Amino acid sequence: MMEEKELVEKVIAGDADAEEKFFAIYRPRLMRASHFFLGMYDSEAEDVVQETLLIALPRLKNYDFRAPIFAWLRMICLRLCYARMRRRSRVVVSVREDLEIFMQRMAVERVQLDDLEVLKKQRLALLDDVKEQLNPASREIIRLRHVQGMNYAAIGRTLKIPLGTVMSRLARAKDQLRTLVKAAPSRSSWGATASAKAPNPEPESVRA
Repeated sequence: MMEEKELVEKVIAGDADAEEKFFAIYRPRLMRASHFFLGMYDSEAEDVVQETLLIALPRLKNYDFRAPIFAWLRMICLRLCYARMRRRSRVVVSVREDLEIFMQRMAVERVQLDDLEVLKKQRLALLDDVKEQLNPASREIIRLRHVQGMNYAAIGRTLKIPLGTVMSRLARAKDQLRTLVKAAPSRSSWGATASAKAPNPEPESVRA
């Protein structure tokens, strides 16, 4: 417990080496917890761990160490996993992998297969357009994560930045991308092709 406290105090003080050690100790354990809840091959497991650490880091200064810190981190992680499971029925549009999932659901629920490819291309074209509005650093980290499929550690090595910076920068880039997608003028025409063939279509809903 004393070693944990000393490590956390160094992280709070801004020690980069301590932060890397903190991630090295707790990130694999959180990944196991996330995989246990969501499934071993769930694509969102790593994102949940990232979000857990982003939530926890600013709150470390208030931790009272009455219990091992991993118990607290795991509680945050599992709550986020549960929230993800509850949101699974909602439409999520962020990056290419989310758009693929979205189109598969649309194919089952509303559109014929020939419409699917058209709508998919429209959304991917829109995504490519709005990505050009991001700053270069945000575009690069989105490319490394969601085009090349790198994990957070590999991105950190490629960009020569700490793991914590990778997580916060990627979170900001995704938030910017969602905002741009929602504000895009062409968004209102996304369902035009499907609406012409599908009876009583429900309104499109895009949630970040």
